[in-house]
Amino acid sequence: MNQASEGVGLLARVRVLASSLLEILETRPELVGADLELQGERLRLIIALLFAGLLFLALALVFASVLAIAAFWDTHRLAAVAVVAAVHLAAGAGCLLWLRRLVRMGPRPFEATIAELRQDIARMR
Repeated sequence: MNQASEGVGLLARVRVLASSLLEILETRPELVGADLELQGERLRLIIALLFAGLLFLALALVFASVLAIAAFWDTHRLAAVAVVAAVHLAAGAGCLLWLRRLVRMGPRPFEATIAELRQDIARMR
C-alpha cells in the first residue's frame, strides 16, 4: 500500500512539474512580445523626436547663418562664413553626443524577460 501511495504522490508531483513547465512556456513568449512592443514604441519615439529636432535645428541654423553672414557681408565675409561653419560643426557634434548618451542610458532590451528566465533556472536547480 505504501508503494501505491508513493506512486500516486510521484504522479502528482510530475503533473505539478508539467503544469509549471507549461505555464513557463505560456508566459515567456508573452513577456518577449511585451518587451518587443515596448522597445518598438521607444524606438519610434526616439526617431520621431530625432527628426523633429533635427528639422527645427536645421531651420534655425539656416536662418541664423544667413543673418550672420548678411550682417558682416560688406566687412568680414570670410570670417563670418568661417564662424558660422564652426558653430554648425559644434552644434552638430553636441547633438550627436547627446543622442548617443540618450540611447546608451535607455533600458536594456528584454531586461524583464532575461530576469524571469534567470529566476526559472534558479528554481529548477
